[in-house]
Amino acid sequence: MERPTAHAQIENTLAKMAEPFGEPVFDEWFLVAKAGPGWEVLSYEGPRPDEYQAAFTKDMASLRNTLKPGRLELGDFAFSHEGVGSGFDAHMVAGPEVLVLFNNTGKSTGDITGDPRWKISQIHFNELLETFLSDPVL
Repeated sequence: MERPTAHAQIENTLAKMAEPFGEPVFDEWFLVAKAGPGWEVLSYEGPRPDEYQAAFTKDMASLRNTLKPGRLELGDFAFSHEGVGSGFDAHMVAGPEVLVLFNNTGKSTGDITGDPRWKISQIHFNELLETFLSDPVL
């Protein structure tokens, strides 16, 4: 899958996920690729377009217990219960060394997944995962 298509797929999925909540489940997302010891941001949507770069490494720290860069398998995903504020809430492996990072800058992962409406929204999250399994981001 080309990056513009992935961008559109992510945006479409997040819109579907927001419907049951009446507000965004994740108000920020990144499409990133492994680049040497770090990550290159390929796409970003969210409320911090001028600020996210300075805090990116710190925000990634919330995924330290769920993200193993040397063992990324297409289709892997995890939620971090350490993501608060700008710390990332979840990641999804969307292609070879390509991730989608999800964040809600106002709520914790526990707030999101503890809401009964999450059960409906997570269906769309899984559909996005299946999309990347059948057509990975290259």
